[in-house]
Amino acid sequence: MRLRTQLLLVSLTTLLLPWAGCHYAREMEQALRESQRQALQQQAGVLGQLVQTSELPANLPGAVFYTPRRYQPVQVDGYGDDWQSHPVHTLAPGIRLQQALFGERLYLFAQVKTPRIHYFNPGLEFDRSDHLRFTTHDGQVQRQWVLFTSGPGQLQAQQWFRQQKRLHPMQDMQVWWQETHDGFNVELSVAAQDLLSHLVLEFYQADASGPAQRVATTLQPERGWGDFWLKPLPALAPLLQAQRTEELDAVVLSPAGWPLSPQQDWVSHPVDIPPPTDPENLLNQGLGRFYRLLIDLLTPSGSQQPWPLAQEELSASQDRFQLDSLQLQHRPQAGWYQLPERQQSALLVSQPLLHEGNLLGYLLLSQTGEALISLTNEALRRVTTLTLGVLVLVILILVLFASSLSWRIRRLNQAARQAISPDGRVAPFAASQRADEIGDLSRSYQDLLQRVRGYTDYLETLNGKLAHELRTPLAIVKSSLELAQTQADNAPYLQRAEEGIERLRQILSAMSEASRVEQTIQHSERSRFDLVPLLQDLTRAYGDTYPGHEFYCVISPPSAPVEGSPELMAQLLDKLVDNARSFTPAGGRIGLGLEQQQQRWQLWVRNEGSQLPAGLGQQLFDSLVSRRDGGRKGDAPHLGLGLYIVRLIAEAHGGQVRAANLADGRGVEFSVSLPV
Repeated sequence: MRLRTQLLLVSLTTLLLPWAGCHYAREMEQALRESQRQALQQQAGVLGQLVQTSELPANLPGAVFYTPRRYQPVQVDGYGDDWQSHPVHTLAPGIRLQQALFGERLYLFAQVKTPRIHYFNPGLEFDRSDHLRFTTHDGQVQRQWVLFTSGPGQLQAQQWFRQQKRLHPMQDMQVWWQETHDGFNVELSVAAQDLLSHLVLEFYQADASGPAQRVATTLQPERGWGDFWLKPLPALAPLLQAQRTEELDAVVLSPAGWPLSPQQDWVSHPVDIPPPTDPENLLNQGLGRFYRLLIDLLTPSGSQQPWPLAQEELSASQDRFQLDSLQLQHRPQAGWYQLPERQQSALLVSQPLLHEGNLLGYLLLSQTGEALISLTNEALRRVTTLTLGVLVLVILILVLFASSLSWRIRRLNQAARQAISPDGRVAPFAASQRADEIGDLSRSYQDLLQRVRGYTDYLETLNGKLAHELRTPLAIVKSSLELAQTQADNAPYLQRAEEGIERLRQILSAMSEASRVEQTIQHSERSRFDLVPLLQDLTRAYGDTYPGHEFYCVISPPSAPVEGSPELMAQLLDKLVDNARSFTPAGGRIGLGLEQQQQRWQLWVRNEGSQLPAGLGQQLFDSLVSRRDGGRKGDAPHLGLGLYIVRLIAEAHGGQVRAANLADGRGVEFSVSLPV
């Protein structure tokens, strides 16, 4: 797998940032929901105290004639166009009733389905025709109106005096009888001040055999008094209307669930004009839905209960609330619910209204999660947009960085391939100057190739060196043998042949000495010893062994402990002294010294004589390197292995070797730096 692909896959881990942002937004939404629940409970407590200042009805009977309020008048014409938003109550098969209050007037709309209508015949009693009886009473006073007609259209309501058995026209009641394809409609309007606390509406249907019979009524016979007329309290309208917003809704219920507060005034409520569908709004809506989808995916399913009520808008309800699913108690309650068929939550708070221990009703407040959604959508939009932007930027940077690394590695690979030609020659290699790992690798390649080039040069000159070193002893042996065959006295020639053979042996010994030293270094035992007595003893031994040169010793520290092998260190000094002796003229001085520089011992050997050639540097300590002029070669073979052995021993002791000309120009110094 390519480096660019690997970094691209690694960069995909930054996708965890949007995931973590979504979890953070979900946790923030939970915290906001809890805060909103507490705030709405406090608001419900304060509002409940204000609601209790109104005269709420107490001890309501089970059978009520509930009449919602509306904010537009009804046109009394017998048609149901104005009744589309009002609930329908079925009193009997084929008979339905709707009622509403506007201002100080009660409106009723009755729909009767019948195959035949018996209109009023002026020559007969009204009870021989289809008619409606509208009764109001308070247990003491009773009023009853009869509605009948000779044909469709507006009719005159008649007040029926039962004891006198007479009819009296009702002027303040508007009634319209409208015939339909399957029956008839009756629509009426009456002043609320003419009505008492109980209302009863009865439907009578006539036939040819006799008086009309009652077929439907709003009266509950077991109650005896009829339906209690319950209507929303106008005093609660301004109190709750100020609290209702697009997200917040409020309603006051009786203990049985009937709305005691008027419904919301949708007429005067400002129309919610949707924003124009320009590309920016469409983009924001799409992003909002996308962010909510992320929240919904991260939210566990079934974490919220479904909405327990039949209606979502509390103040729009005109019928009884089913409170059994809420399990209301005499203490405040709150909970979050999932609205049906919508990815939206709503908070429902119930506040009981108590007076001296008696339950007068409930205050219900509901608040949708639109505010939370906009808050979390905005937070999630910012988090997600920021993380996605950072993600794209990080991926782009990583791809560019991986491309740069890949390009540098390919360039280094190509340069390394071209550094050595097919015939084995090392070409120039340009190392990178950057201070990073690839730059270090490039410079390591350059050092390696330089060393390979040096070793290649050594191997190329090895034939000449060996031929030069072996030619002389072979010529001596050959000439000596030829002379020994022709001369009678051949002892001198045989001696020269023996000297040539010895020289060949020394050459072979020198060539194998390096490998023996490497093995000795690997298997030598390391111990702690002092360089000072070792250097003093060896200096005296060199003076006794080589009387043709003057040896001296300069030691600064009283002791110089090191870790290593004293035998190998003595061999190192032997090679340095042998090299110095070969370049020092007869009677010249050779010095050995030891001093401390910072945290290292400096062991040096100085000799008088010729100086090092310019530019030779550290190559002197490489294998098979020898630089000797014709006057200093001597009789012994020199293959350039002595200083190479010095370097091996020094590196085995953690040291470094160096060769330099003396400042006065009269000799050379070889130094070994060892750790203290």
